[in-house]
Amino acid sequence: MATPFHRLARETPRYAWWKLPVAALVIVVTYFALCIVLMGLAALWFAVSDSSSSFEGWLDSAGDLDLARLDYFVIDMLSLVLLIPSVLLGVLVTGPRPVGYLSSVTGRLRWRWLGVTAVIATTISLVTIGGSLLATQMTDPSEVSAPAQVDGRVAVTLLVVLLIVPFQSAAEEYLFRGFLLQLVGSWSRFAIVAILVTTPLFVAGHGYGLWGLVDVGVFGLTAAVLTIRTGGLEAAISAHAANNVVLFALDALGMVSATDDTGAGPIDVVPTIISSILLLVVVEWAARRRGVQRTRDRIPEPPAPMWPPPPYAIVWYPPPVPHHWPSERSERRQAPGRSPAAVRNEPLGPRSGALHPNTPDYPGELPPGWR
Repeated sequence: MATPFHRLARETPRYAWWKLPVAALVIVVTYFALCIVLMGLAALWFAVSDSSSSFEGWLDSAGDLDLARLDYFVIDMLSLVLLIPSVLLGVLVTGPRPVGYLSSVTGRLRWRWLGVTAVIATTISLVTIGGSLLATQMTDPSEVSAPAQVDGRVAVTLLVVLLIVPFQSAAEEYLFRGFLLQLVGSWSRFAIVAILVTTPLFVAGHGYGLWGLVDVGVFGLTAAVLTIRTGGLEAAISAHAANNVVLFALDALGMVSATDDTGAGPIDVVPTIISSILLLVVVEWAARRRGVQRTRDRIPEPPAPMWPPPPYAIVWYPPPVPHHWPSERSERRQAPGRSPAAVRNEPLGPRSGALHPNTPDYPGELPPGWR
């Protein structure tokens, strides 16, 4: 029977009920340790830089993800990226291994499939978010600002968004749709249980208002279904990264605010619902067309060790004793009146070095007096 993604940790020969909870503890400890290191580096950066930013100012605005303070934004994003090494280390220490099963049912991140889903997700995000902005512009022009002029600072901000936001999105997917989905999946074989348990945890990690949290919940459900249906995190990472990159790019251009959901209502959830439906349909079609592996073959249990071990007979054969007969050439060399050069130039007989030179041909009787 094939193993789906959410059961990869459970249906493993070396599975034990305590491994994933211990891995969660290792993840938490590792993450806080890395965050302390990041805070130390941030304090050093603010101490040596000549900008108006300060360490205390970053602590006061931590989590705002305001692109107006690019250094604050980078530190906040790096604090989320640290989830990737924390999750991988936690599973690597305790198991189940190989750790690549956090990525997909093939035991690795399928880069080609990641590229395909990235193109799909980016296209859908541009269409849905762009359509939402166009509809808002037509109904309430004051809600949408004109794009800012692309100067040096805006270009740097866009570059930072393109470089760091995909890693932040992948970090959240490895935690919620990777580790936690498999953790809950090890307790229940039903995929709906793993989806319904991990989605509220994903929503709780965002500090938005009501409709902002509903929007996050819709995306969390979509990402979990994509992960189980495609057998890996590639589609969820692509959808998460495409949505965030487009929103933060528009934020860098001054057209929208990517994190401010003040005044949001039910209508603001509609683009996410439409994009989620499109993602589920198009990614499912692409997975079927490309023959993407969705499950892993069941790993058989190792055979139980035999105890007591069966007796094994030890047979020892003595090595054969070689018989050394004088060769024909050595006998010629010992003959009187024969020079070594003459002996070397003479051809050897058919029994050279194999038998005694006086051995008669077979069959035959031994001559009298033969030794």
